[in-house]
Amino acid sequence: MLRSVCWLFLATFCTISSQEIAICPDVPVEECCRTRWSPDCVPKHCFKYVMLHCPDRKALMFGRMMKTKADIRRAPSSAFKNGNELLPKCGSAESNYEPCTSKSVANKLFLSCCKLYLPPECHSMCIYETDQNAARAMLVEMVLQNKCNMKHLSAILYCASQNRDNRKCCSDLDLNAPQLQVGSRCLRMCDPSGIAIEKLTKEDATCLFNWNVIMYCHHSGIREM
Repeated sequence: MLRSVCWLFLATFCTISSQEIAICPDVPVEECCRTRWSPDCVPKHCFKYVMLHCPDRKALMFGRMMKTKADIRRAPSSAFKNGNELLPKCGSAESNYEPCTSKSVANKLFLSCCKLYLPPECHSMCIYETDQNAARAMLVEMVLQNKCNMKHLSAILYCASQNRDNRKCCSDLDLNAPQLQVGSRCLRMCDPSGIAIEKLTKEDATCLFNWNVIMYCHHSGIREM
């Protein structure tokens, strides 16, 4: 079953890969909130800018296999109260889940946990990869080269979460949206300490396809030690 789910993910990826690999436009940072781009051409330098200044475009940043309806997009919380500007708390909905720690620090914590609970061939999976195409390529490589058995998925996600429940972030980023047609199934990957992932089904291919969103939420939950 694990292999069939992996190959289902791979088949889905390959089916759309020819559409995804495209020449992407050069977008100046000041145009990140106005320029139209496809989910496959997300400018990396626009990530933080969009999350801070126009979070209604976050669906474009994560580019899931659906068209996000306007009614499930969430407006950012006000950064002002009683006339005084408040700094939103990192890793929270108020800051659009902007991580509290740098990716380099978070990746070190992630890898140190993986070294305790995972075999060496799985260590390449222990990074907070939030780029959509890079995350999918990493999973495809894992399947094709049989680098890391999918039975270790729970341990990978446990280390990614650092034993934190990040389901609210995943929910706010629409991982349980009706368009995905998997209910709240993907949310269990956002709180692996709550429900053990003992087996994968074909519905989980959709969750794996959104690996970058899951990793973003786990990164947002990390607190520097």
